[in-house]
Amino acid sequence: MLVKAIENLLVTVIASLILISMGIIYFIVTLWIIKFSSGLLGYSPDSNWVVLSASILVVGIMIGSAVKNA
Repeated sequence: MLVKAIENLLVTVIASLILISMGIIYFIVTLWIIKFSSGLLGYSPDSNWVVLSASILVVGIMIGSAVKNA
């Protein structure tokens, strides 16, 4: 019983670490895409606006994915 609980805890921790690292990588890629696209269009937005727009995009995609899977 104790071994099963420790196993479940370990799986939860590993899954959480993987999801957090994937989220960070996805956010960085989204930041790069927004910065690159705005450069192609000739815009030079402030870094705060780039981070805000990347955050909104990532949250929208996460909510859309959660609704689709529900």
